[in-house]
Amino acid sequence: MAIRSLLLPASAILALAACGEAPSQPQTAPALPMVNGDECVPIADGMYEMRDGRLMVSTTPPELAASNPALWAQEIDTGLKAAGIEWLGVTIRDQVAIITGTAPDADAKAYGLSAGLAAIEGHPRAGVAGLIIVDGISVEGGEQGLGVPLASLAGQLTTAESCKAAFDATLSGRTIQFGNIRGEISPVSLPLVDALGGISMLCRAFEIEIGVHSDTRGADGYNLRISQERADALRNYLVGKGLAEDTIKAVGYGETQPIDSGSTAEAHARNRRTEIKVTPR
Repeated sequence: MAIRSLLLPASAILALAACGEAPSQPQTAPALPMVNGDECVPIADGMYEMRDGRLMVSTTPPELAASNPALWAQEIDTGLKAAGIEWLGVTIRDQVAIITGTAPDADAKAYGLSAGLAAIEGHPRAGVAGLIIVDGISVEGGEQGLGVPLASLAGQLTTAESCKAAFDATLSGRTIQFGNIRGEISPVSLPLVDALGGISMLCRAFEIEIGVHSDTRGADGYNLRISQERADALRNYLVGKGLAEDTIKAVGYGETQPIDSGSTAEAHARNRRTEIKVTPR
């Protein structure tokens, strides 16, 4: 098989068209630099990737390449870079997409997040895959993105320990807020819950427990009931995002496990918390 020289983006995956008869036996061809003009360069049948101006053979069959989330992310990254947003990137693993990068300021983050969402939703495969999309953009000299621990987890082997560390880092210094209706998650907390959902998706091989705790104000029975309703609301939201029902357990602990015995507003705030446990099945 042979290919005529083409001008292609560095991340493109090529289905090569013949300009002569294909060899009767498979050949192993080295990566070749592109050539000018109409010259045909003999190479082996298969899929090839342009990388740093060279053709690199790809071992991924075309039918699998189309459903490979890592390649979706590569294609989206290429588009974002072409749009001039050099600091912005996308990581996709399983059913989770994290928009990553460090923005120079808050306005740039808002623009980058909007651009990342549009790029994912407009991708022909990622856009229809039902992905959990998480904001992992940090601001230079400012707050770390919600999805930074998730992005780190996506790049490593998931263990019960690494999953628990990602949950703890995501919740550190943050509180899930609920609305006036019992068991209703406040819209301001949905990005945080999405980040927890992304971790849950990557850690679904383990048993995950969402535990909601209340402060010591109010009757014991009321606190137990409302904490269970809130834990159920979190679980139901994540199941609605695509997590299997048997992945997550919801437990409301009420005021039975305080971490601060004080009666100040600060003590009550510390006791009103969500904790996530991860254990092997």
